[in-house]
Amino acid sequence: MTYPLYRSGTIAVVDGVSYPVSYAAGENYVHFPQLREPCHRPELTGAVPVEMCERVFSVQVYATYRDHRVMIDTAFDNGTARVLDAEWDQEWATINGFVQEHSYEYYKTVDLRDLRQYAERQNDLLFTRWRAARFPRPVDGIPLHGGWPNGQAAVVAGRPRSGVLETEGGRVAEVTTRAEYLGYSCEVAGISLDGSVGVYYLGTDFERAEADGFRPDENLRWAKTVHVFDLSRYHEMHRDLLFDQWRESRDSLAR
Repeated sequence: MTYPLYRSGTIAVVDGVSYPVSYAAGENYVHFPQLREPCHRPELTGAVPVEMCERVFSVQVYATYRDHRVMIDTAFDNGTARVLDAEWDQEWATINGFVQEHSYEYYKTVDLRDLRQYAERQNDLLFTRWRAARFPRPVDGIPLHGGWPNGQAAVVAGRPRSGVLETEGGRVAEVTTRAEYLGYSCEVAGISLDGSVGVYYLGTDFERAEADGFRPDENLRWAKTVHVFDLSRYHEMHRDLLFDQWRESRDSLAR
């Protein structure tokens, strides 16, 4: 039996319910599958205006296998999964039984119970549309203020999200919002109405980060205030808090 909450592909959320869809960022319509049976939402079939959707995102699932980050390519009904070495470490992959299928891509079929730190990367396909509708472009010479929670959450129309959340389909996850800034992987701490965004640097090259304006805060995290139009690859990481329960229950059944 596979993990019942595993999913991949593109997902739309309407009224708290998720649906598999197809969508290209920037389009005005989300394409729902043609339903062969009557349902309680007959309007959610074919091309649906994107404004009807609360969220539209693509999903990639990551985990660790033998303390190494992998991406789950496919999960099978027999409880196994085909995984890709996501650290591009040829030596480690070869030693641990991965097989090279393409240039620099190593795959292995593993038992789902051998995975840890199961998490979805949800790539926000509506972010650029949301940003263009709410914020002016930055103007040189005007300083950025805000972007950080200061007695109240720095959240604009539901973005960014963080903390332990119960989401569609009964999922429970620890959520952090991330994006790239100048090629850096960053955690998004908050967004203010003027377009200011507080970001934390997630890398390890602190000299380079300092050269590009990051400074350690009172918690010694390297931080900077940037503009929302400086961000790319905006996404949420959802660390699944139910996967370990499922894995342990499968372990007990196997004994």
